[in-house]
Amino acid sequence: MGIIRTTLLTGLLSAAGGVASVGAGAAYLAANTTIVNLTKDDPVFKSKTYKKYNPKGNPALQDNCIKRVPLSKIRPELRDNEEALTLEFCRGIWSRWGFWAQSKLQERYDKPPGTDDNLWHVKDLAVSKFDKGLRFSNHFEVVEHQGNQIVVRCGGSPLEPGLRNSDGLIFFSARIDQQAQQAEFSLKTTLFNSAAPYVEDADHPIPPKITFLHRWYVRMLIESAVRNVKA
Repeated sequence: MGIIRTTLLTGLLSAAGGVASVGAGAAYLAANTTIVNLTKDDPVFKSKTYKKYNPKGNPALQDNCIKRVPLSKIRPELRDNEEALTLEFCRGIWSRWGFWAQSKLQERYDKPPGTDDNLWHVKDLAVSKFDKGLRFSNHFEVVEHQGNQIVVRCGGSPLEPGLRNSDGLIFFSARIDQQAQQAEFSLKTTLFNSAAPYVEDADHPIPPKITFLHRWYVRMLIESAVRNVKA
């Protein structure tokens, strides 16, 4: 968790413009994004992808970061195409300032042999199609891309295809509500230990400090990402 914690702290401080601005930056992120816990009947937990990577149903840190944007502020060519809007949203997550710090840290400290086929630079992620099988930063792998949903596996390295002590899935989607004239962007996160034995009523394994940082980091990522789709 060391590099993850360092990355989250670096990204948050960068987004806020330094220690003196953290309060203002946090207030801005909180006012413009919403985080809710996923319910047990969320489609995520019924999906084949989730069951494949967390087959024991081990407890997960699970939440959904949401941002709504008026359609009038979305690029015209994306206003009635959820699939295209989702792709541009996903590109924005990984190619803008929200992920820049982590991409640099991963490239410097976590680039082992066997990762030459990964994407390492945000400029390449900015134009990627995020097809299934794409690997980047030795930490992420696209495991599903269908319609207006892209699912990325995280936690460990794609070099570890089996169950992991540190594992997770991120579900990206964009939905267009023509009646309300707005687009809703969703970043659902599930972080878990897929390798551990199942223990009934156990809590998720993510430490409180990482949970706290994670929830501010996803706010930052989604806020930076929507700049990629705005007119």
